[in-house]
Amino acid sequence: MKIIKFYESSGSLKLRADSIEDLWAIERIVFDGDLVKSESLRKFKRHEGDEGEMKTVVIRLRVEKSELDKNAVRLRFMGKIVEGRPLEYVKLNSYHTLNIAPGDTLEITKADWPDYLIQVVKNAVKNSRKPRLGIIAIDDEKAIPAYLYGYGLSFKDEVYSRLSKRMSQKEFTEQQNKYFNEILEIAGNMSSDIIVMAGPGFTKDDLKKYAEEKGLLKKIPKRILFFKTSNVERPGVYELIKSDEVESLLEGERVRQEFKLMAGFLEGLASSRSKSGMEQVGKALDNYEARTVLVNDSVLGNPEVRKLLGEAEKRNIKIEIFNADDEIGRQLHAFKDIGCM
Repeated sequence: MKIIKFYESSGSLKLRADSIEDLWAIERIVFDGDLVKSESLRKFKRHEGDEGEMKTVVIRLRVEKSELDKNAVRLRFMGKIVEGRPLEYVKLNSYHTLNIAPGDTLEITKADWPDYLIQVVKNAVKNSRKPRLGIIAIDDEKAIPAYLYGYGLSFKDEVYSRLSKRMSQKEFTEQQNKYFNEILEIAGNMSSDIIVMAGPGFTKDDLKKYAEEKGLLKKIPKRILFFKTSNVERPGVYELIKSDEVESLLEGERVRQEFKLMAGFLEGLASSRSKSGMEQVGKALDNYEARTVLVNDSVLGNPEVRKLLGEAEKRNIKIEIFNADDEIGRQLHAFKDIGCM
């Protein structure tokens, strides 16, 4: 993400989104009632009954709904048009959808830009400069590729080995080599500078030996590392992320920080140092008992939540925002999406 200009007097922030992580970050900071301006396509009909033709326009709309489509890699803002040009192609107060994709520029105007939202933008800019981490969890039955993004883990389609104990040794070896070649091809195509291959048992070691003997690792222009996990399922990947073995690789990665924060929050619940839910967090703020507030991004649009976070900012209390769709966000959801410690 790139910050192009912040017009502080008008509360307008002009950004360029460069990745799906940027789209995710932008969705977190735009609420109902905010204004979003960007270039768009709109059908224009010169006469009633015409099929119409698509025209390029610049539209500013008041947001009523937003939606991130991870498959299409599009962030959609729906709402009424409040401004646009050329005027002949724009109908004010009509509904329109702005589709924002990586590479697009947009301008967000808000009545107020609290520090915790500015921090979301700064973190996105900072994360965009880091290499992504690719992960492939592997055993003798299947492999699960995943990406570690700024917003958490994203799992891709599983790859199956199709190996069987009923195969002859020759058939087994040939099929295993096909399986290894498929995994190495996936690793080579992953948009990450570092790939971690991890799993239980000896499959990952057999893959490493096969790739080294065939000289295939040298053909992949990435750093590939091999680690052990207890299983190949998603919990095994999360186990890997939390392990000390990859701490240096994940230094500064948001998901690792969130695991530590959640561990501290849960530990504090046992001694009543941590609080959960709007009412308890509000009381903790009033009594100056909160040092850090944890909140899911799914409730940032709630006026009561924003009021509470505003009070936290006035008291210089740190605010940590979690992705509600990630594992830690789902844990926090069980505590009404907001807590403090």
